[in-house]
Amino acid sequence: MTSKRATAGDRRTVENNKRGSRGWLVAAILLLGLSGGATAEELIVELTGDASGLTDAFEIEGPWLLDWHVGTDFPAAFGVQIDLVDSMFLDHKGQVLKTKYAGAGTRLFYESGIFRFRITSSLAKWRLRVSKISDEEAAAMVPRSPRR
Repeated sequence: MTSKRATAGDRRTVENNKRGSRGWLVAAILLLGLSGGATAEELIVELTGDASGLTDAFEIEGPWLLDWHVGTDFPAAFGVQIDLVDSMFLDHKGQVLKTKYAGAGTRLFYESGIFRFRITSSLAKWRLRVSKISDEEAAAMVPRSPRR
């Protein structure tokens, strides 16, 4: 039986293999840890358009998130107002957005029901994404008042 004496190159290879194994382990732990904080957001409906009118109805249980984006090719004559209305009787539930500037944002809602959006626009292109979120996510989004 012949024995091979370890050389400096062999020792470096063993050290590199140990480091590589630790690197993969650290990466796996970080990945698992980060995925635990992932959102459980569920897209309910995405609505797009470039004219005034009522959107299709959607049913949702609170809390939910509206992700909106409005834009235009004609900034000098642009304007948009978006209202939340009851789907059946078109009762006004609240103003979501009113602006003369292109932009994007989110809005948190706790209401449940069957709704539509009433869009009143002038030369606007709009996109509305309604997503169901968990109670924990909603609580994390609400700004806390600073302690005094």
